[in-house]
Amino acid sequence: MNVRTMLGAGIALLIPLPLVLTTSSLLQPNLPEYVRGRQVSPVFTPEERSRFQTYHRNCGTRVGCDPPLGCLFDARARALYCADSQCFTDAQCPDGHVCRLLATARQDPVVRYCVPVGIRKEGERCVEISDTQEGACGPGLHCSSAGNFCGRPCSLDDANTCPPHFFCVDDYPEPLCLPTCEKSGCPEGQHCIRHEEGASACARVFGPQCQQTPCPTGQTCEFMHASHLPDRIWSECELRCGKDFPPCPDGRVCDGWACEQPCDPKGPNTCDDGYRCFQRRPSSPWVCHPDW
Repeated sequence: MNVRTMLGAGIALLIPLPLVLTTSSLLQPNLPEYVRGRQVSPVFTPEERSRFQTYHRNCGTRVGCDPPLGCLFDARARALYCADSQCFTDAQCPDGHVCRLLATARQDPVVRYCVPVGIRKEGERCVEISDTQEGACGPGLHCSSAGNFCGRPCSLDDANTCPPHFFCVDDYPEPLCLPTCEKSGCPEGQHCIRHEEGASACARVFGPQCQQTPCPTGQTCEFMHASHLPDRIWSECELRCGKDFPPCPDGRVCDGWACEQPCDPKGPNTCDDGYRCFQRRPSSPWVCHPDW
């Protein structure tokens, strides 16, 4: 075979290659994306979403989602529901928002959501999906899955990637710096409150000091916070009520699956310091609620 024949044969072989590559890419389905061992839910079209019976339905321990939807907690709705991703990059989000990868319940596929860039500082409490800037982390910070603290990304192999009084925690989807006050202590009037994954933060406590003095048998020490009041925290020894639980003891009423202190909005204030008389909805009883 002469050189001209060889060149002609080579060109003949090369010509179909783009067509072959294009055809194979069309025939090959989109492969699922994984981040640190967990599948990422894609962004579906409205038509595709309508095919999922559980889309935007409530989910939880007993009720799952159609894969690859994820069971996501949305603080704006105060509920867990089945969701897909909203974005791939920041460019697909509204102004003042960024695209963040968020963990889900039940080890479901994780989702990418547009969340606002807020004003919360490093080490302050945050809301993963906040409806305001007050509850969201500032630029370059992420709201941790563990304890909901604003933190910068860090390296588990290098403690120097976190500032003083912070330590690196293997959070999802990436390690973050969480605060600690175990060694540094707190200003007068505040207490060092322990949270998930070893994190701790100074705060003025309203309610019982149940981390120092254990709650009575059958009750659990619970904490509540408001992201716009980062130096305060509300604690209670929670006693569950409602279906499958015994009735509340005398002097308490059942509200939101917990026995609470009742109050009269028209009478004198009987709530403790830092609490106010509050009604969740018209059919709910008036109870003492954190004053935020």
